[in-house]
Amino acid sequence: MKELAEQKKYQPQKLEESFRQRCEQDHCSFELHAVSTNKGEQAAMLRAAKEIWPWVDYIHIREKHLTLQQRFNWAKQMAASGIPASHIVINGANPSESSPFYQGVHWSREMLHKAGVEMAAWHQHDVRMRLGISVHSAEEARIAEEFGADYLFFGHVYASQSKPDTAPRGLAVLAEVCSSVRVPVIAIGGIQPSHIQAVRSSGARGAAVISSILKHESPAYAAALFKQAVEAGM
Repeated sequence: MKELAEQKKYQPQKLEESFRQRCEQDHCSFELHAVSTNKGEQAAMLRAAKEIWPWVDYIHIREKHLTLQQRFNWAKQMAASGIPASHIVINGANPSESSPFYQGVHWSREMLHKAGVEMAAWHQHDVRMRLGISVHSAEEARIAEEFGADYLFFGHVYASQSKPDTAPRGLAVLAEVCSSVRVPVIAIGGIQPSHIQAVRSSGARGAAVISSILKHESPAYAAALFKQAVEAGM
């Protein structure tokens, strides 16, 4: 009965029509985000980043076990290697602080809870970096949007190597989250090139990938396959 209810709730054609209408109104595109493996493999990450940046929109340095300064150093080395700062995102940084080495900041939901800052505080700064926040429900998505997030990560959508003991949330919940906010929702978790059309039809305006690109024997080839899948659906 639960499966039937989910199938009834998830209506791909109507969701795709709604998504297309929203895209026409917002002039949206479909973003590709490559997220570091959280294994501290700096040399491997730098090599991969140099190969993949022409194919992806953003490269995230999320290494949770590193200090913020160490993450800054990763960004500095990436920028020095020729990767545009506009492609580099730091997890856990302050979006109100400028840097020549990165131009995006991403927070976990725990970081959002710890922030405890009124929305008006963001308007005290003339410039702030693009801020993304990870969420796991429609309610969290609405809270993050109200706080001022420019985009959201939602997942994991499919079975994921990074969370083998947790059941995927699936396309129906992704569609619910996408329909609950106006800011772009980026699907993450177990995504392959063959999944791009499905997550896009569910309302996602991007996909974030970890292992499928950065653990591939040829990260550039893997990133190109994702880019090809995105362009095929445009």
